[in-house]
Amino acid sequence: MTARQDIEDLGHKMTLRFQGVVSAVVGALVLISAASSVSAQPAPDSCARPAAMEEGAFDRPMTFSEATSKGNSGVSFWVAATGQIGPETPAKFQEFLDTNGIAGGQLVLHSPGGNLAAGLELGQIIRDYGFTTHIGRTRRTIDTYDKPCDTWFDGVEGGICASSCAYAFLGGKERFVNSPYYVTPGSILGFHQFYGGGEEDLVTPEQAAGIRASTLSLAQAITGQIVMYAVQMGIDPRIVAFASATPSEELYFPTEAEIAELNIASGSGLEPWFMEPYGDGLVTAARPNRSDSMLQQITMFCQKGGARMLISMDLATPSFPNPKDLPISAVEVIIDGALRTIPRRDLTVRYGDGTIFITAPMDGFRDWISNAERVEFSLDAPRVMGNFREGNTLDDIARRSIALAWRNCI
Repeated sequence: MTARQDIEDLGHKMTLRFQGVVSAVVGALVLISAASSVSAQPAPDSCARPAAMEEGAFDRPMTFSEATSKGNSGVSFWVAATGQIGPETPAKFQEFLDTNGIAGGQLVLHSPGGNLAAGLELGQIIRDYGFTTHIGRTRRTIDTYDKPCDTWFDGVEGGICASSCAYAFLGGKERFVNSPYYVTPGSILGFHQFYGGGEEDLVTPEQAAGIRASTLSLAQAITGQIVMYAVQMGIDPRIVAFASATPSEELYFPTEAEIAELNIASGSGLEPWFMEPYGDGLVTAARPNRSDSMLQQITMFCQKGGARMLISMDLATPSFPNPKDLPISAVEVIIDGALRTIPRRDLTVRYGDGTIFITAPMDGFRDWISNAERVEFSLDAPRVMGNFREGNTLDDIARRSIALAWRNCI
C-alpha cells in the first residue's frame, strides 16, 4: 500500500469516527433536553445560558460568550466560540472583543467549520490578540436549583474543530487539541481540501479572472494562500498537503505524532533540566515548554542538609490573601507513572512579586528519581486553583544534575 493510500485509508476511518462523534453529541443533546423537560426544574428562562453554551449552538452561526469556572487562575476565564463560521464571523468576533474589553487569553472552539476565508481571517484576529486556542465544548453546570442563577460554574468537555475552524485554531499563539487546562479528552481537529467550492470566498471576481488568465489554476492560488497562512502562523506547511489529499466531503485527523512534527499544537511538559550556581551551591531547574503555563519553574536544591523542590507559579489569589489559606491538599510527583504525594502539612507556601512559591521536602524521593525514566509534577487542589501537570523524560545527565543539586547546599 502506498503512503497516499495509507493517508486516504486513515482519512476514511477518521471520517467515520467524526460522523460518529457528531451523532453521539447530537444524541446526548436530545437526551439532555428530554430529561430537562420532565424534571422538576425552574423554567428555562429563569437562568438563561450564554449564547455559545445554549443547546443547538453548534449548528447555528458562531457565537461568542465569556465563560468562567469561578477560579482564580489565568485559565479560569475564557471565551467560548461555538457554531458555524460564516463571512460575518470575524467582524462579530472583533465586535465581541471590543464590547467586552477582552485583549487575549483563552479561546475554546467548538465548530464544524464553514467559510474558509472567514476561518483564515478569524485565525489572524486570534493571533493578533495573542489568544491560546483550545478545542472543546463549553457547558454551564448548575450546582443546585434552589438559586440557579447564583450557583453555576462553567466547564469544558471534548469538542470538535473541523474544516475552516481548524485553520482558525492555528491562529492561536499557543494551541492545544487536548487541553492541559480543561478536561477535553477525545477532542477532534479535522482538515480537508477546499476544492470544488468555496474558492471564490478567498478572491474577488477580478482576481479570479486574472488567475485564470495566468498559468495558475484557481485551486493552486487558494492552496498558495493557505500555505502562506500556515507559514505565517509557524505551522509546518506540509499540513496543507495532508489536507489536500482528503476529499472535501471527508476529514483528515492528524495523528499525535503529526501534530507534534508539524507544530500544529504547542509543546507540553518541561524543557530539559539545566544547572546553575546559586549561593554556595548549585540548583537544577526546568521550565514549561509552553509560554502560557501557570507553572513558572521547578527548582531542585539543597538547604540545611535536606533535599528540596521549589515550585514557582504565576497565579492571582484575590480570594486568598493569606498563603496559609491557599487550598492546596498536596504536591503530586508522578514517577514512571506511580503517583506519590507530599501533604500540605509538609509544604511551605509564600507569596512574592505576583508569584506563589511552594517548597516541598524531597529527601524521600532521591532513590526514586535517581532511577526514573520520567517524572511529572502537579497539585492536588480544587478548580479554584486552576491546575497544571508538567513533566519530562529524564536522561542520565538530568538525573545526575538533580542529584548534584541535592548534594551541594545553597
